[in-house]
Amino acid sequence: MSTLNKLLEAGTLTSVTLGLLDDELPERGLFGTARLHSFLSNDLPSIPSQDAMLSALQQVANLFGRFLTNRPLVLQSPIAPIRHLEDSVWELKTKDVRIFGWFAAKDSMVIDAGCDVKLLKSQKLNYSGFITQTSYIRKTLGFSPKDYITGKSPHDILTRIVIPPRR
Repeated sequence: MSTLNKLLEAGTLTSVTLGLLDDELPERGLFGTARLHSFLSNDLPSIPSQDAMLSALQQVANLFGRFLTNRPLVLQSPIAPIRHLEDSVWELKTKDVRIFGWFAAKDSMVIDAGCDVKLLKSQKLNYSGFITQTSYIRKTLGFSPKDYITGKSPHDILTRIVIPPRR
């Protein structure tokens, strides 16, 4: 966590509070780069939603709120909210948005980029690009493998998750 703390003190990373209500305090850590904050401010509001109830921004706010308040994340289809990709890169998922990062410690995620899922599904963007970029940013920020979780299981990165039994 020393690398994470240094980057927070320097302002290179900032806490993400999207999704918290005014009276809620974060119980998990969600930290973003300038690229993430630019995505949240500039790109996310204009992503069209496939969800009749929630905009893409509302979907991300809901997901971040569940993450930050340590509510159990239910890992089931059709859209499990988190999954390991490769090289210790994790993806946060909503119906319309994908967000990429890594875990500096259990329950503490650093996120760097996001995109409209339609760009991935149409292959205008690809997962390997986000994995490479996220790994590069992690290394550029000074994270070595001892500074982040290299596990591949949700139990390695989160304290409260729910994995429903298969039917």
